[in-house]
Order: sequence, then structure tokens, then C-alpha cells
Amino acid sequence: MFRYRIAFRKEGPARWIGHLDLMRALERAFRRAELPLCYSEGFNPRPRFVFALPLPVGTVGLRELADFYLRVPANPEGVKARLATVLPEGLSILAVKRIPRDAPNLMAAVGMASYRAEGELTHAVTAGQVAEAVDAVLAAKEIKCTRNGKGGAKEKDIRPGIFGLQASVTEKILTINMRVRAGQQGNIRPAEVVDAFLRLGGLPGSPRNFVYYHTGLFMVTDGRAASLG
Repeated sequence: MFRYRIAFRKEGPARWIGHLDLMRALERAFRRAELPLCYSEGFNPRPRFVFALPLPVGTVGLRELADFYLRVPANPEGVKARLATVLPEGLSILAVKRIPRDAPNLMAAVGMASYRAEGELTHAVTAGQVAEAVDAVLAAKEIKCTRNGKGGAKEKDIRPGIFGLQASVTEKILTINMRVRAGQQGNIRPAEVVDAFLRLGGLPGSPRNFVYYHTGLFMVTDGRAASLG
């Protein structure tokens, strides 16, 4: 069994694919490319994919990461070329590399993610107003948001999971860059940060009018962030 890591983009129509459908799309692509995936054991075998971070539906993934296992070794560039011909529109392979089988689990390594949100406000605001909104979010002791789950609606304080925030505006187009908690310790959704930004800054807009881009993944050790590639 041989372990590989792919970096891929998820954009265009593919950004509306949910995580389970993404897994199925990749499994079909591997079959069509005649790449010998390893599967789990049991009554319902699944391909041995490990994704760094499932994306919210509608989010553009600029460099997503996933590990997979092959039964026989293969040239990484050959794997990339074979997958390129069979992937659905909106999915593209950026890189493939072989990694040690005993390398740390990819999903467990993720501690932080970066996102960019771009959207149009209902009317123009000044750079000063945007700067005040950044300050309001970072100065807040808590930021409550409501999440709907299987157990019903629950309140969550997202402020401890906001690690960095920058924003700029050109006429009515607002751009927000953020670094937030991600991974097994909990995920902060970019739309939640945008909602808080607009609310606390008193800015005229809605998170639904923004496009979200996942721009990076990071491992956090002793308070220091290192890119996962």
C-alpha cells in the first residue's frame, strides 16, 4: 500500500458539490483513470481517502488537500496526467506527491484555515468604516452565532476561533480575509465571520451575497502556524 497526497482546485460548478458527492466524483475519476485505489475492509468497502478539511457547499477551494492509497507504486506526474483527463468540470489536480505511510494524519494536522470573502454591499461605505468594523470584531469579547444541527438550534461563540482579520473596500465591493480555527478542534465558518463583521460594523450587506474562497490550510504548533501546502 502506497500513500500519496493530491492538491486540487474545486471551483465553478464543482463548488456546489457536497463532501460526499466530491468523494464519489474522485472515486469515479480514479476508476476511469485505472488507478488501483486501496479500499477499506468490511461489508461496505470505501476508498481510502483522507481529506484535510471538508468545504462548506458553495465555497471555492483554491488548493484543497487529500491523501489516498494505491495498491502499487505510481509516478506522481503520471497520476496527475491520468486524472486530468477524467475529472468533472470544476475539479483540477494541481500536484501529486508520494508521502511516507507513517506521516501524520492529514485531517488531524489541520488547526487553522484561511478564507477570502468577496461581496457587494447595498451601498458604498468608506475605508474608515471598514477599518472600524475590523476593530469591532477583534475587540469583541464574544461573538454569538446560531447553528442548526440534528439536535436543533444551538448558540456558539466564534470569537475565540477568529485568529486574524483584514478587510478592504472598493466602491461597494467588500473583501474580507480571515484566518480561523479549523480541523478536529472545531470549525469556524467564513459566512459566520462575515455576518459578525457586517453586524458589528453596522455595514449594509448580507453574507448570502458573498462568494467564499478557501485560500490555505495550516498546522498550528505552540502558537505558530505552518502551511500544509
